[in-house]
Amino acid sequence: MKTAIIRLIKEVQFRSPLRRYFFPRFVYCMTAPQLCFLCECLENTRGVPGSVVEVGCASGSTTIFLNKYMDAQGITKDYFVIDTFSGFVQEDIAHEVSERGKQTSSFRGFQVNKKEWFDATMKMNGIHSVQSIQADVNTFDLSRLGPISFCLLDVDLYRPVKNSLPPLFKALADGGILIVDDCNPNDIHFDGACQAYKEFCEERGYRQKVLLGKLGIVAKAEERSPEPVCQPQGEDGL
Repeated sequence: MKTAIIRLIKEVQFRSPLRRYFFPRFVYCMTAPQLCFLCECLENTRGVPGSVVEVGCASGSTTIFLNKYMDAQGITKDYFVIDTFSGFVQEDIAHEVSERGKQTSSFRGFQVNKKEWFDATMKMNGIHSVQSIQADVNTFDLSRLGPISFCLLDVDLYRPVKNSLPPLFKALADGGILIVDDCNPNDIHFDGACQAYKEFCEERGYRQKVLLGKLGIVAKAEERSPEPVCQPQGEDGL
């Protein structure tokens, strides 16, 4: 009887217009190889002193994935997450519109979020090591998080990436790895991250390296600069 009831409920869900919310979906803004590469970076920096930092987390799907990987592999480190938990700040959007010719309508995502929801999501998934910080990275003192062994910078737009990269790199431990997401010059909405990454590298005479289509690499020591196991042909640079 119980099985029949469960089957009936699932059938009703399947025939509902909302079935996409009831059945398994791939909820990440990264491909499977990109997620696997982030895990490789965590392995490569296992012995590097410092915390793991995620700047820009949305609802926390990637945070869960990376923390579950760390738990399974016995990687124990402080894990900090920084986000506005309310979408892009107006100053960042204004810069994209006035200075980069973008449309305001392109940046209305990520607004339906709350720090309380994020924290509850972590607890619901048995994750208790994540410290969430609600802040604008343009003004937050990122040096407070150092030293950093691994950082994922995923704030999409030019201004927050431009302002975040110098202090994050300064806080990066020797041998640490920093990944800038959305370094895809062909992304008509979020190519600001790519421009900020290129400028950061050019200003310091640093070799630009974009892997798996959009992951910009900043390694504190060149010998630590990682290569993905699954590197699609023709996606190893800007």
